[in-house]
Amino acid sequence: MGKKKKIREEFNKVFESGDDRAIKEMLSKNPWLLDEISSDMDATMKEEHLITAAIGVMEDELGHGVPIDQIMFCLRQDFGADKILSDIEGILANIENLNLVKKKSDGWILTNEGGEACDAYLNSMRNLEF
Repeated sequence: MGKKKKIREEFNKVFESGDDRAIKEMLSKNPWLLDEISSDMDATMKEEHLITAAIGVMEDELGHGVPIDQIMFCLRQDFGADKILSDIEGILANIENLNLVKKKSDGWILTNEGGEACDAYLNSMRNLEF
């Protein structure tokens, strides 16, 4: 177990350096790293889609930008997800960088791309329910 931890730490340093050759070399020697990275990325993307969906739901309901407290309320009530403020703020920063949301004076709104992502996520949830 200690060996994997050391390899993970080394990989994180190589990954942060951006050395493509070294990254590919480590991944070829340790293919389990790719599974871990994919798993982490999937979890991150799910959180981003969830926040985007909550903004979309509340934006439709309120008719204007969505304050963070309303995002938290929607997550809890509509999606059964309890998130702390700092996590939501971090995710909002990420999805703002991805151009899915914009910060306005009255709260957060979806961009066109964010609206499409929101619809796709909500539709996928509906498909799972049936």
